[in-house]
Amino acid sequence: MIIRSKIQAIAVGLLAALMLFTDMAVAIQRAAACPFCSAAMATLGQEIAGADGAVIAELIKPMPAADPAVGPVDPTQAAATFRIVKVLRGEEKLAGAKEIDVVYFGEDAPDKKFLITGIAAITPDKIEWTTPVPLAPRAVEYVEKLPTLPETGVERIAFFQEYLEDEDPLLAQDAYDEFARAPYADVIAIGPRMHRDRLLQWIKDPSVGPSGRRLYLTMLGICGQPDDVTMIEEFLNYDYQITKPGIIAAIGTTGVLGTPIGTGLIDEAIHADERRKKESLDALIACYIKLKGPSALELVNAKFLGNPTVEYKHLHSAIMALRFHGEETDIIPREKLLDSMRLALDHKEFADQVIPDLTRWEDWEVMPRLVKMFKDAPADDWIRQPVASYVLVAAEQPGEVGEQAKASIAELESIDADTVERARSLSAFSFLAKAAAADAATPGATPAAPVSANQNTADAKAATPAEAEKSPAAAAGKTAEDALVPAVKEPMSLSPASSQAKANIQPPTAPVAPVATTDLPVPSKLKLIGVPLLAAVVLLAIFAVLLRGTDPRSAEERP
Repeated sequence: MIIRSKIQAIAVGLLAALMLFTDMAVAIQRAAACPFCSAAMATLGQEIAGADGAVIAELIKPMPAADPAVGPVDPTQAAATFRIVKVLRGEEKLAGAKEIDVVYFGEDAPDKKFLITGIAAITPDKIEWTTPVPLAPRAVEYVEKLPTLPETGVERIAFFQEYLEDEDPLLAQDAYDEFARAPYADVIAIGPRMHRDRLLQWIKDPSVGPSGRRLYLTMLGICGQPDDVTMIEEFLNYDYQITKPGIIAAIGTTGVLGTPIGTGLIDEAIHADERRKKESLDALIACYIKLKGPSALELVNAKFLGNPTVEYKHLHSAIMALRFHGEETDIIPREKLLDSMRLALDHKEFADQVIPDLTRWEDWEVMPRLVKMFKDAPADDWIRQPVASYVLVAAEQPGEVGEQAKASIAELESIDADTVERARSLSAFSFLAKAAAADAATPGATPAAPVSANQNTADAKAATPAEAEKSPAAAAGKTAEDALVPAVKEPMSLSPASSQAKANIQPPTAPVAPVATTDLPVPSKLKLIGVPLLAAVVLLAIFAVLLRGTDPRSAEERP
């Protein structure tokens, strides 16, 4: 019994190390997934694919009832019996078994079907089954189809689209999680097959949660029409503080619901309605910009980035939307984007969070302002670290920018050498805030324009200012892929999805310099593999020490 407990503890330790490695891998690959979406849990498809055994089974014998005289049922001594209806994975390990014993305390009808998965954690030919997942009849059909779907691609994601907001909560959540983890290129690819009417309905539905609305706004940006801009603007312009005085005055005049109590109820209802309309604000703003084009920045700047009284969470959402468009699309001309991002520097509590973006986008014109912010900040202020990192990256640039940055570094070191040295040390390990250096290393080199993932570099074209100002619906000269070019990494690319529509692009009337892109350095394999492995070794060492401490023999050996 002791040996079995030790083996199980070691298995748990290995599982913890594996989970740590998986979390790091997911974080690194997150940029390739659906932007603004966050999977709540592993999908049913992932669970089946990662299991050594997976079956659909029905309960034929429940766990024995607890005996009041003895106490609760010991799960190591008793189990429920299930009859296997269909084997989804691991047929060879099941070796023709017709029934399996699984710990399950639920009280279900005898013919209730379940999805049961397991892994061969202790012995390679024996599956340790996890808790069964109850399935409704429709869910059984759904689960049976999962192993037959392609791992990625349009057909896979199109299958799950039909189960979004399904009446069965299990299927609705699983479909959402599949979209959240799907490569964003797959989401773009089903644009012509998206159900725009359903998306509009779900976005307006107050019963749909913030995560779902983020996904549906992302999808609307792919298949949306110019008519949808009005609805998005209504959400963005809704202001509780503006409407509150008039509504309260109306309440007092008409005597609706009495006086103080009625006023409070209606006031809270109005406030709740605004919170709902501003939920998923990052995806809402990104969708708005994608559907309306660069002119959308006027409203975004006025209400969020340039508003001195804006709520912190709303400012953060606006920055996330701009960050997406700066790194994933070429919808906004770079200068307009930088003008908007610089507005965030006026918000003291947020300035440090946009400096890495300005670094990545090589906005060297703002260097004097950032250096001044460093000088004016008190010792150990939070703004100094990102400014020092910015200047260190700028110092790697050729020509006048590099010389100016080097002079600034010497000046900053004379003020706060520790912060500069700390920034220099961190830069050796960071691959997220580095500006592109390959093209910049050659003086006079022209930065490459963003190119579609499905388009050869030789086919890339720079957009004229007139084209950049067009709304996505009007810019028929661009394919869906061109409009949604992932230039770097991370959140959402929202565009009308008529990927098959290609009109002739009017030649530019004057040469325009292409927008510079930033290629993030690829993290080394040593970091990606070595760090999780080291963590696994440390965890196993800790488990070994704990196990030795619980071994009766180790206690006997002590004096």
